[in-house]
Order: sequence, then structure tokens, then C-alpha cells
Amino acid sequence: MPQDLLEPCPGYTGLVPRTEGQLSDALLAEAQGRACANGRLAPLAEILTDPEHPQGHP
Repeated sequence: MPQDLLEPCPGYTGLVPRTEGQLSDALLAEAQGRACANGRLAPLAEILTDPEHPQGHP
């Protein structure tokens, strides 16, 4: 399994946003983290379901 698929995807980790700018930054960080995580689902599914892959399952 490629190590990068097992690394956490960053999201927003700051304080509770108090301004529109902070909220915008938080929303952008969360959207980027979600896109990162969702982008890892297809490769993981392929590894787990491909019987030819050394770590796959039939």
C-alpha cells in the first residue's frame, strides 16, 4: 500500500472563525481536506478489490 494513501489529509485546525475572512479560510481548508480524502478512495478501493494486487482481496 502506498504510504501517501495512509497519510491524513489536512483540514481546518484553527480557532472558531470570528470574521468572514476567517470563515472563508476555514471553509477553503475543509474543502481542500475533503477533496484530498475523497481522491484517495478510488486508489484504495482498487487496491482492496484487485485480486492481482498483492494486498487485494477477491
